[in-house]
Amino acid sequence: MNKLIYIILFALLTSCATGNYTNRSGDNSNLSFDTRFCKSLARSLHPGYICKNPLMCTMEETNIVINDLTQYHAVFQNCMHSKNYDYQ
Repeated sequence: MNKLIYIILFALLTSCATGNYTNRSGDNSNLSFDTRFCKSLARSLHPGYICKNPLMCTMEETNIVINDLTQYHAVFQNCMHSKNYDYQ
């Protein structure tokens, strides 16, 4: 049982590692602008769900929050990909 907990903990910690976006042309001069643009686009389409109880979400609300976060991230990645950036 302890090994399973350590494996799950390791997987969660390694998934938090951050990478960088790089342009396929090698010119990253607009990276900051494009990142802000894509974040604002994603946030305008999926502004985020706030649970009714600020201390705890119900199970249904948790699913809504996770779904909204994944859709936000998908829109952001799609926008960056459309601007010729790859995540490394």
